[in-house]
Amino acid sequence: MIPLQQPRQNPLGYKSIPSLLRGFAIPSIIAMLVSSLYNIVDQIFIGQGVGYLGNAATTIAFPIVTIILAVGTTIGAGGSAYAAIKLGEKRNEEAELTLGNAFLLLSIIGIIMTVIGLLAIDPLLHLFGATAKTWDYAKTYTAVLIVGTTFNLLGIGLSNLVRTDGNPKLAMYAMLVGAILNTFLDPLYIFVFHWGVFGAALATITSQIISTVILTYYFIKKGQMRLRKETLRLDPFICKRILGLGFSSGVTQMAGTILQITMNNMLITQGNASIYGGDIALSAMGIVTKISMILTSICIGISIGSQPIIGFNRGAKAFHRVKRTSMMSIGIAGTVST
Repeated sequence: MIPLQQPRQNPLGYKSIPSLLRGFAIPSIIAMLVSSLYNIVDQIFIGQGVGYLGNAATTIAFPIVTIILAVGTTIGAGGSAYAAIKLGEKRNEEAELTLGNAFLLLSIIGIIMTVIGLLAIDPLLHLFGATAKTWDYAKTYTAVLIVGTTFNLLGIGLSNLVRTDGNPKLAMYAMLVGAILNTFLDPLYIFVFHWGVFGAALATITSQIISTVILTYYFIKKGQMRLRKETLRLDPFICKRILGLGFSSGVTQMAGTILQITMNNMLITQGNASIYGGDIALSAMGIVTKISMILTSICIGISIGSQPIIGFNRGAKAFHRVKRTSMMSIGIAGTVST
């Protein structure tokens, strides 16, 4: 038996749905907007400190970001959904095991992805559309991002699980701390230390590490679900459930990765046929992509915020609350999109 704290009544099961959506969706929206904004900050500092080739390099590296996001979302969303169901069923021990399994999966897969990514970085850059002019910038930026893969994955996954644990504001605060740190480190590394794109990438992964440490500390010391030695063992059934529930989210992200790779190569081809050249086209697209993320952040935040409410009430068999949460989320997201 895994020792647990005395469970408290989870507000996901009794608070009004509009109140829960406000409490969960607003911090998620803010976290997504902050994430989008500090990607734009990166573009500004790289553009001013390195030039358009530096911005083009970040566009070339962007598929790495989306691949990491796809894997992190698969495990994070799947683990969050399964843990929420178990909490709703009042099976708190299984919820903790789900947290432990998700943590291990994120860590192990992160290490594997780091090794493969560094070994295969040259063919990956060719696939992503790197040119002779952008090659050195893209390789440096991509290599640093790959080194930070494990921390990035853990940050994505644990931010999903901390919402299910009933603390959506912590996920927002962890993102805010990382974003603020990144905003200070970018100019320091780029303009003071003159580290160029290496400095920009280093600032990014340093911020991700800090966010991940905050979330990990919470689950070790303060969470309703806790990371314990007893929970850090892979259970094939739980892993299967995590991956199964998160599969659709991961596939959606991977589709975005394929689109990004295709677009990069088309930008090079079509850009070289114009008076501007492919490198400028890549740079421009990188800026457009980062700005467009702001527009989608609100709807993604609503979706992320509604997930723990739906999962918990699914486990508690309160299907009327599941339906109401789904319909309200769709209605709000549809209105915002329109």
